[in-house]
Amino acid sequence: MPTLSIRDVLYRRLSIYLATGWIIATVLIGFASSQYFNEAQRGQITHLAHRILAFESAYNKTENSIKQTHSQLTQTTSDIGIADYFIVIIKNGQIHYTTINLADDELLALPMEGQLKYQAKNHPWGVIDNNWALYGVYNQEQNIKVIVGTWQGEVFLGILITTAFVFSIGLIVGVISLLVARRTVKQVVEPMEHAATIVRARKHNQLSPIELGSDLYEIREIEDALNNLIARMDQTIRREQNFIANAAHELRTPLTAVRTQAEAINPKTIPEEVKKQISGMLAATERATRLISQLLQLARSESVTLRANEGELTDLVDFTRTVISDFVPRIYEGGGEIELISPDNLNQTINRALIHSLLGNLIENAIKYSGKYVSKDASDDTKANISKLISVELGHTEQGKVFISVEDNGDGMSKSDFKASFAKFDRLGKKSGSGAGLGLSIVKQIAQRQNLILDQQPATRLGGHKIVVIFNSPSGIK
Repeated sequence: MPTLSIRDVLYRRLSIYLATGWIIATVLIGFASSQYFNEAQRGQITHLAHRILAFESAYNKTENSIKQTHSQLTQTTSDIGIADYFIVIIKNGQIHYTTINLADDELLALPMEGQLKYQAKNHPWGVIDNNWALYGVYNQEQNIKVIVGTWQGEVFLGILITTAFVFSIGLIVGVISLLVARRTVKQVVEPMEHAATIVRARKHNQLSPIELGSDLYEIREIEDALNNLIARMDQTIRREQNFIANAAHELRTPLTAVRTQAEAINPKTIPEEVKKQISGMLAATERATRLISQLLQLARSESVTLRANEGELTDLVDFTRTVISDFVPRIYEGGGEIELISPDNLNQTINRALIHSLLGNLIENAIKYSGKYVSKDASDDTKANISKLISVELGHTEQGKVFISVEDNGDGMSKSDFKASFAKFDRLGKKSGSGAGLGLSIVKQIAQRQNLILDQQPATRLGGHKIVVIFNSPSGIK
């Protein structure tokens, strides 16, 4: 089902309401005007007939009477329009005056009231064949009859003109009203759209109260509801983070004690089978210790709400050397190598604790998955590992952004696996190994909070897998 905006709904409904009101008003006014024109025409024609009758009754039967009648009628016709009606005056059973060219017997047979089918050839519109309504008055003493016929199209034209006028005025008023209504709707909807933009622009780790900046009561209600929800979410997240941090911290002590006790056992005093069991116990405690350490890092990274520009100016070259030095003994013990490719110095404002954790996890991940087997078809006993090779590089992108890349000589991964690897506890289906699937998840959390881009690029130097971290860019995973 398509989503409709409030703006569209209001525009549509206002248009429908205005159009409906406009049509109803036009129909009602047309009906009222028809009644008005009928009554007005009847009254005007009847008044004209009485005036003519009174005028004729006041004169004797002389030739001057006909001239006076014609003069009076010429002045009177300006009230209605001489082409829209005709007059017949009958005195003593004879045609005294007429404005239509019917035979005398037809004129004498005209009723005092009724309808007449008459073709007006002298009408400005040409030949009209239509009904004419007859109105008559009679002076019995002087035997004078006055009959006035009016064209019925006069009423229709009056109604049509009035309706067209009302229609036009209604259209103009409707358009103006619609424009005013659209402006009003815009003024009402814009604060809501502005509020949506503010909410949409917030990052997922911003749990401070929202300020929508509107004086509208409804927007303030939404603002209060959102802030209440954010406050509850903040409390829930803090409780979860505190639980993880406290649990991880409390687990360190017994694990350290177990490891210390296991390492204190003299291998000369125990059988070979027990040595293997102790070695397995030490490996398990080491893995558990690493998992606890990663949980603590994850809890800290998720609790950070600093913006990317909050930190301290740091020489990334010296900083990266320090991070790498923590892993050198481990890499060299396995016969591997790690190199740093960088300029002499590279200054960047960073949160040192978070970037240290991010870079450390990337190198840790590279160590874990670097090196290749000589033959993948060989048995477990005959597999021979190629030395682990890792390359860390610092520099600027073509757009001038500072970047750090970590490349290894492992098997690499596909684009889809790369994006999936950032999920918590996701080890891409691997059941064995010492990892817990949290390293890259920590990297993702830090990248989101520091506005960094994580990009997978071809490992052209070592042929394995390469992750590039780009600073001062909208956060995301490419």
